[in-house]
Amino acid sequence: MMTFRFDQLFPRAVWPLACLLVAGPGLVLLWGYTPDAEEFHSVGGYLARNVAARFTSAPSALSAGTDRIELTVLLLRILQTGCAIGFAALAWLRASGTACPAMLRSPAALALQLCLAVVGDMGLIYVFTAQLGTLPLRAAMRWLAAAIVLASGTTLLTIVALRMSDGRFVMACTLAAAEAMIMCIVTALVLVALRERRARVALAAAHAELQATQALLTEAVRASERMRLARDLHDMAGHHLTALKLHLDLASRQAGAAAPPSLATASTLAATLLADVRLLVSSERGGCDIDVRLALQTLCAGIPAPRIALDIGERLGIDSAAVAHAVFCAVQEAISNAIRHAGAAVMTIALRRDANGDLMLDIADDGRGSGGAAEGNGLRGMRERLDQLGGTLLAANGAPHGFALNIRLPQAGAAA
Repeated sequence: MMTFRFDQLFPRAVWPLACLLVAGPGLVLLWGYTPDAEEFHSVGGYLARNVAARFTSAPSALSAGTDRIELTVLLLRILQTGCAIGFAALAWLRASGTACPAMLRSPAALALQLCLAVVGDMGLIYVFTAQLGTLPLRAAMRWLAAAIVLASGTTLLTIVALRMSDGRFVMACTLAAAEAMIMCIVTALVLVALRERRARVALAAAHAELQATQALLTEAVRASERMRLARDLHDMAGHHLTALKLHLDLASRQAGAAAPPSLATASTLAATLLADVRLLVSSERGGCDIDVRLALQTLCAGIPAPRIALDIGERLGIDSAAVAHAVFCAVQEAISNAIRHAGAAVMTIALRRDANGDLMLDIADDGRGSGGAAEGNGLRGMRERLDQLGGTLLAANGAPHGFALNIRLPQAGAAA
């Protein structure tokens, strides 16, 4: 069952809310009051006048009977409201990313939005230019130029059609130039804001990777030090205690019945101490496994976007630094790809052991997937690292969208 997620809904709702804030007051006035004569000289007014002329007999919507005027006003209201609603709906669908059909993310859909903005007026062109800030820089510049040409050209044609006086004509042209400048400023502000946000996300990700690497290194050093202490304790104290026990037993047999009680007591204490040392060595060796839990939790908690759901099973101690490093690098590379290429909003990472004791790492995101592109250097390096440890990697696009990685490391490889 699907659950409500505010962090997924909010990015999609930004553009419809912007349409409401920009075009809302104009639509309220449009439906509350009769438009003035200049409203009918817009693109929407021109279309409304021509349609109304086909159904009424009066010669002019501006100077003749009220039937044509009322029909023109009604058509203008319906047209501009419909354009605003259609524009907001397209903006909503485009903001949903990979969840919407590819056709709605195509240039044709963006061109339709531009036409709706010009025809609908009501300031929608500014919302359109703000939306251009989410595109790559070159594409944004091309669409911004098209928007300026179309919107400003339409404005200038309207000015010429009104046959204003020279003073009003110059003022109207100045307003058209100011409109173009505002469109450039709006696009630039969104571009800068999004670039700054991407930089903050990248910085946060780099910081999280540094902290996670430090945690993994600390865990590996701790496990290595415990292994060294256990080995030294076994090789030095264990061997000496074994030799001491053998000599005490030999002395006890040589003394026979004349052996003092303290000799038997010393032999018993040596045996007990040797057993304790062996138990301590076994315990220390068992605690030398590297637990990647803290490193992965630190890494995922420091990533602001996408949202990562981390699921780590029990009994995940790894006694090989190479395997622990391979698991960590696989997660790190998957997160990096989701941030830089996939545009994912949600990501899931599950690490567990199956019934055979093999390590299973499943990673999935809701991004745009590979799109049939060739495998990149990151995945190739991950696959090579896993091959050296006897592991396997399966990478595939999700359904209906997204990307998934399934990694298996055999128990023999994890123990090597």
